[in-house]
Amino acid sequence: MANQNLIDYNENIQETKMFNQDFILNPLSVIIKLAILSNKSIGTKIFIDKNVIYLQEPGPFQAICRYILKTNKTNIKFLYNPLQIACETFLNKESIKEKPELINLFQCAQKGINNLIETYKSSSIMRLCLNYYYVILSNYIDKVYNTNIFRKDNITSYYNNEIVESLNKQWTTEKIKFVLNAIEFLMGFNNPSNYVKSLEDFMDTFDKETQNILN
Repeated sequence: MANQNLIDYNENIQETKMFNQDFILNPLSVIIKLAILSNKSIGTKIFIDKNVIYLQEPGPFQAICRYILKTNKTNIKFLYNPLQIACETFLNKESIKEKPELINLFQCAQKGINNLIETYKSSSIMRLCLNYYYVILSNYIDKVYNTNIFRKDNITSYYNNEIVESLNKQWTTEKIKFVLNAIEFLMGFNNPSNYVKSLEDFMDTFDKETQNILN
């Protein structure tokens, strides 16, 4: 037991050293990026740079870009806390009562997670992690609200009340309305990939605002 505790401690120290301000993400932006990913080809991967999630679609240059950018699949662990915060903020009972269509957005994010599960189907550890993320979303989508599903980790403290409040304040009623309308529009097409560009363009501008807040 002592040896295991020492291993866990060392792993936490190492993970903390790897984490810095650039990996803090806007919680609802994470949900939207996963929803966008649900409209991308299997094999699309993510990387995080300066508080922004970027989507790298499959192709001959994907591996080269990821090597140059020094990114890999472990970036996915940085979605853990933002996913939970997004659920707590936008899928609580009051928020759903006011805007029930928010559930559609989070269900699309689940589809994005499913795409990642398929992308990393050869990695049992990645599948386990992503399935856990799927359950976190289901806990709120299905209105279970089990408080034991999410466990704080050594990164949770970086998402203090001040930062979370600043990031959530970015989402005005008008911005949320635009996103929800875009999601509803995309859900009406069998092949929405040609129409997702407008939502991506919107997020490009929004991401710059997030970077200004955190830097």
